[in-house]
This record gives sequence, C-alpha cells and structure tokens, in this order.
Amino acid sequence: MRLSVRLALVFSVFGLAIAAGLLTYHVRVIRREAYSRAEAMASDTLTAVRALVAAQAKAGRFRELDSDLAALIRQAGIAVVEVRDRRDRVLVRRLDDPRWLSRAPHPGIPIQSVPDGIYDVKAGVPLGTRRPGTVLLGFHTAGLEARLAEIGARAVQWGVTALLGVVITAWLMGAWFGWRIERLVPRFEALPRDPERFRPLRVDDAGDEVARLVAAFNRLGGILKDETRRRRELELEKRELSAMLVHDLKTPLTVVRSGVTLLQEQLGDTKAGAGCKRTLELLDMSTDRLRRMVEDVLQLARMEEVEGLRETKSVDLAVLAAAAGKDFGLIAADRKQKLVVDIPPGTEARVVGDAALLRRVVDNLVNNAVEHTPAQGAVAISVRTEAGQAKVCVSDSGPGIPPEARPEIFRKFFQKDLKRHVGNVGLGLAFCLKAVQRHGGVIGVEDAEPHGARFFFRLPLA
Repeated sequence: MRLSVRLALVFSVFGLAIAAGLLTYHVRVIRREAYSRAEAMASDTLTAVRALVAAQAKAGRFRELDSDLAALIRQAGIAVVEVRDRRDRVLVRRLDDPRWLSRAPHPGIPIQSVPDGIYDVKAGVPLGTRRPGTVLLGFHTAGLEARLAEIGARAVQWGVTALLGVVITAWLMGAWFGWRIERLVPRFEALPRDPERFRPLRVDDAGDEVARLVAAFNRLGGILKDETRRRRELELEKRELSAMLVHDLKTPLTVVRSGVTLLQEQLGDTKAGAGCKRTLELLDMSTDRLRRMVEDVLQLARMEEVEGLRETKSVDLAVLAAAAGKDFGLIAADRKQKLVVDIPPGTEARVVGDAALLRRVVDNLVNNAVEHTPAQGAVAISVRTEAGQAKVCVSDSGPGIPPEARPEIFRKFFQKDLKRHVGNVGLGLAFCLKAVQRHGGVIGVEDAEPHGARFFFRLPLA
C-alpha cells in the first residue's frame, strides 16, 4: 500500500475517532443538562404546590384545593397530584389519566431512570390543624424524551456531515503529506543511477521535517553530482594518460625488440656469440612481457571507453584454442613443459562475439599457465559444449591460487599471493573478466588435479 494511502487512512481514522467522540460527548452533555433542568423545574413546581396546599389546608378549604389541583393538572401538564395525611390516607388526588390509579409512585428515582414515563417528586407539607402530611407530584417524561430524541437525531445528522468533512479533510491531509514524501522516492532511486542528471527539488515553505528532508536531499544530490563529475573527469584524464603512455611506449619497444632480433641473427651460432645469445633471449622475453603489459593497458582502456563490442561474428572457440595451443607449444617446449590440447574431434563451439578479444582471452590464460608452471610440468587446454554453452578450460600444475584470493583475482592490479603473480601487473585477468562479461559469459578459477589452478570461461552457443 502506498504511503499516501496509508497516511490518508490513518488521518481519516484518527479524525473519525475524534469527531465521533466529540459528537457523543455533545449529545451526553445536552441530555444531562435537559434532565437537570427538568428536575429543577419539577422541584420548583413542587415548592409552589406545597405552598398552595399548606395555605388551603390551613384555611380548611380542601374543596377549593381540589379545584386548584384540577386546574393545575390541566394547565401544567402534570400527570399526578396527591395529598396524603400522616397515615398515608389520600386527602386529595388528581390524575390526568385514570390509568395512573393503579401505579405505584417511585419518588427518588432519577428522571432518566423512571420505568413508566412519570417522574415523581415528594415533599412534606403542613395540613393546618391536621398533623403534617405529604404532597406528591408526577411529571410526564415522554415529551422530554421526545425532544431529546429529536435533538439526538439532529445531532446525528450534523455529526454525520461533520464526520464526512473531517474524513475528507483528513484524507486530503494524509494524501498531501504522503505525496510530499513519495515524490522523493523516484528521485532517490534515480540519483545513484545517474548523479550528473540530478536536479534539486523545490523546498516547501512549511519548514517541517519533510521540507528539511528535501533540503538535505538537495544538498546530498549536489555533492554527489559534483563528485561524480569530478571523478569522471579524473577517469577521463587517467584513460587519456594511459593511452598516451601506451602509444609512446610501443614505438621504442618495437625498436628494442627489432634490435634484439637483428643481433640474434647476426651472432648466429658462432662461438664468439654464444655468451651473448642467452642474454639476448632474456632481453627478448622481457620485451615480449613488456609488450603484453602495454597491450593489456591499451585493451582495458579501449574497453572502458565504449559499451558493448566493436564487432561481432561467429567464432569457433575450438579453433581459437587449437591455434593458441600451437602458438604456445614451442614456448612450453623451450621451458621443458608439456602442453596438451584436449578438443574432441568434430567439436564446434561457435559463439557470437569479437574474435580478436576472445583470442586475447585465451592467450592471456595460456600465457599465465605457462609462466606459472615449473619445468617438467603440464599445461592443458580443453574445449567442451554443454547445456547450450561453450566452456574453455586452461589448467596448469603450478602453485595454484588460495581460495581466499579467488574472489578478487580478476580485479585490476591484484597481487596478493607473492608465490604466484596473476599476470604482469594484474591487468591480464582483469581484461579477461571484462571481455567475457561483454560477451554475456562468466569466468572463474578452481583447483586443478592433482595440483595447480584451472581457469575457465563459459559463453552461450550461437
């Protein structure tokens, strides 16, 4: 349920409870005041009748008293008037309805609790030469109850109207507060995706917590936008510097390698050049490693500049793996290593991708395996197809990679285990990770049998 709806419901229920409570309290107050006034009027009437009875009894005019009470019944709307002596004998009785002859009076019961619709009040009265007696008045409560019922009905009508107004107002208030908060949600969600497109929200003049939250969000968005822009500019400068250094290094590196090759050819197998030949071979290996480092930096810079692949076509990973095995076979033999290419006959592992990038991935994995395998060790390249995917594995018999280092081994510049470098300055595997991910695949490392490391990557078949 949306926040605005929840707040609207909470405000509505709260407002409904308050309005209903106020309405109930108001009706109770009206009824209490009405009963209190009716009791006060009955008490005043009883006082007046008591004075009349005392005056007439003192004069001995009980006939006139009976006539006066009959007139009182007709004019005041009283139900019962009785005058009794001290022995509780009826001296004078007037009723507005003969049915009241059989009723038992119940003075002292509150007006709101009378059982038969007549409220009785009683008081002592002097009866002249007779000993003091009592006077009883019975008042109809039906009219009072009818008026109170009418007042209650009107109160309910007005209360329903007020309740509707309160509910609507509370709903609008809840929806407004909810909207003020909900409008921040998409902006909060969009901010980390593209901070540079941040636009500040308008801050309300309410000065409440929501306004303060909006102001804080605007400050946060502005800081994040500036930091993202500054970081992007630094990344751009870094990539430009890397590309410039790579291009500047490639030219002298090519000259050095050409010179080494020329010297090797000139020295040949002469006895005088036998001592220098090994040195030239080491120089050639070092320049080749430096060339790979330069190419890794250049390839990573290119991949970070653009999204996706530069070109795509059908590529057979079995052919790429076989070619890599052939190219690295001489190097492995020179290191006294055994390189095995395990590709079943007729295997086609065709994927859609950039052939140059995929060949570079295979070369990097095989080169790492050769470098980390000791003499008399073995390097294996295998290609399999399974579950709609092509899987390429490169295994070595080197020191292996500890499990705790595997989650970060594909990170740039990672060199945690000094017994085994992950390739140059840690860029080769970072390049492999990006290249495989660009092709929609996964890459990983596991233990090889009986020891060593096995790098693998899987790509969806075309």
